[in-house]
Amino acid sequence: MVFLLSNIKCLKLISKTLNFSNKNRYYSFEKDDKLNEWIGGIIEGDGCFLMSKKGYPSIEITMQTRDVNCLYLIQEKYGGSVKIIRNKNYFRYRLHNRQGLLNLIRGINGLIRNPIRLLQLSKVCEKYNVSIIQPKPLNYYNGWLSGFFDIDGSVYLNVLSCQIFVTVAQKNKLLLEPLTDLYGGTIYLSKGKEHFKWILYRKKEVLNILNYFKLYPPKSGKNERIKLISECYELLNRGAHRALEDSILGKKWKEFFKKWENFDVR
Repeated sequence: MVFLLSNIKCLKLISKTLNFSNKNRYYSFEKDDKLNEWIGGIIEGDGCFLMSKKGYPSIEITMQTRDVNCLYLIQEKYGGSVKIIRNKNYFRYRLHNRQGLLNLIRGINGLIRNPIRLLQLSKVCEKYNVSIIQPKPLNYYNGWLSGFFDIDGSVYLNVLSCQIFVTVAQKNKLLLEPLTDLYGGTIYLSKGKEHFKWILYRKKEVLNILNYFKLYPPKSGKNERIKLISECYELLNRGAHRALEDSILGKKWKEFFKKWENFDVR
């Protein structure tokens, strides 16, 4: 607990320092499709375009403390502020500067697929007299899924079935349906919960998504577990999970599983 509080205090200090140094900084706009596609996925997962009662637009994105680096990446690109949410293990990114918002809109316009986000974005575009661009069909080579996964994705291992599961949970099934055509997997309605889940569990499909993540790596802590999947399959194939604890394989499995469990990504 002391260590966690210490980390949060450090992050607060970093946040204040960055916010101060960026306060009057001019942000030039350079098109970066790969990064913008990722940002589009982030916004889909946990972003929100807002319009105040006085008609001032802004965007907010909230992420866990563990993944605050993702918010700083967006701040570095478009400006804005990153602040800790009081009494919570979360940070919030907020951008309301006119030029910063215009640059962001130019970057992600045409990449937003969630009908709710599209409606929010259209109001901001209308405010700035910018034409809203409808998204093109998603294709394999697009960083959108990487950002979407950073927010709503998870990776876990079932030792009994020797299966690795890569999943994305979302209330809107329409956002998940293109994923099955491009990357495989199946969509299920989660029992007792008001959301759907896209699941990859066949080894061939999981390896296919690994190839995608090599091109468009997640930027959250979830990528640490993604990078362990190949090693996991190798050890499972050698039967390390069933080996005696004192054996060479057993020790390797114990070391690996410790690394795997160090990342809480669900």
